[in-house]
Amino acid sequence: MNMVQPGTRILVADSDRAVLEMLQIRLDLAGYHALAARSGPAALEVAHNMRPAILVLDLVITEMSAFEVMAALQRDVARPVGQILLVGKRLGVDEVKRGAALGVRACMLKPFSGADLVERVGKMLKPPSPTPAPGNGFAPRSAPAGRPSPSSDVFI
Repeated sequence: MNMVQPGTRILVADSDRAVLEMLQIRLDLAGYHALAARSGPAALEVAHNMRPAILVLDLVITEMSAFEVMAALQRDVARPVGQILLVGKRLGVDEVKRGAALGVRACMLKPFSGADLVERVGKMLKPPSPTPAPGNGFAPRSAPAGRPSPSSDVFI
């Protein structure tokens, strides 16, 4: 079961009103305080004023590119935003690498369900597990060459 800290702010930035409303409702029902923005400039304003724990940013947000939004957030060191979850229908290797360089923590391909989003947000907010000390008999499982590790879960 996901332990949601009541009122944790999650900003969803997507220019598609139906998608935005569905994700906002789903996050609200899960106990988060969902904020919404339909353009890049609106996302920057809400992020600056509300300092969300996570920004769910659509790759094709209007008026600015998602990369311009992320670069502007990086420059605003006085009021940093939390983690960034980049979402989109066409997230290729180039977009993922570029996003990682601008602070993206995780990516999700559209379409995804509201439940998938809530699960991913919960994982992003979960404190990292302590790493076992070397020599205690635990070794990380490695994946076959060319495949992501089973524990990587699309996080960057």
